[in-house]
Amino acid sequence: MTKKPNMLSTVTPWDMVADGYAETTMKLFQGYADEALKLANLDEKSNIVDIACGPGTLALTAHKISNSVNAIDFSTAMLGILHETIKQQAISNIETHCGDAQELPYDDELFDAAFSMFGLMFFPDRQKGYAEIFRTLKPGGTVVVSSWAPISQSSAMMAMFGALKAINPDIPEPQTDIDSLENPEFFEAELENAGFKDIEIHLVTKSNAINSVESFWNDMVKGSAPIVMMKNSMSEKEWEEKTQIALAYLDKTIGANPASLSADAWLGFARK
Repeated sequence: MTKKPNMLSTVTPWDMVADGYAETTMKLFQGYADEALKLANLDEKSNIVDIACGPGTLALTAHKISNSVNAIDFSTAMLGILHETIKQQAISNIETHCGDAQELPYDDELFDAAFSMFGLMFFPDRQKGYAEIFRTLKPGGTVVVSSWAPISQSSAMMAMFGALKAINPDIPEPQTDIDSLENPEFFEAELENAGFKDIEIHLVTKSNAINSVESFWNDMVKGSAPIVMMKNSMSEKEWEEKTQIALAYLDKTIGANPASLSADAWLGFARK
């Protein structure tokens, strides 16, 4: 049975959400990027590629501890934000490219390390993504790919899903897809089938303080592509009504006092 195409594998949602993503989600993702960089163990001679780089969450840290960073994404809006940061900070060792990461515009055996933080998981053809990473890595080079663990493992994900289901009760309950990177055994098998060795799948949990349900919801609305798409499909009045429903749900679930919500991710590490 053919799976329905994932809208998040297309460029439109990411162009649409770029500004809000850089303001909110980028900060949340920094912890996972830091863990990925620790696994890769870069040094000042390392040349790396950041695939589906977004506004530069990993690249803007990696350039400080490596020789060069090539950052590629298909969203011109995301890259525009990264370009502005590069300009403001006078960074000289990050090079960007707008294009399809399933057909990387780089020579064979060029990089010491490759990363894809919550990007390759959305590729229409992950095998092409793995193959291109493998092709462009030097022998012995490392790759780190991240993917979300099942929603049920993450209090932040469950809170966001619950708010969306309160808005639209027809949304189906989340189900773990065992034939996806949510499943660590499947994740490991894909890396092995792509030719990688010394594979390790690490569970990484990051928590973020929630000052109020309003701030949590507003950040989600700004930085989550699915929510932005939902908002844009409604009138202003309708969205305000839905917002009140979501806030009521979150207030009941999280409570009025400051809280901490966590999100689990898998980091797949391997060598060529």
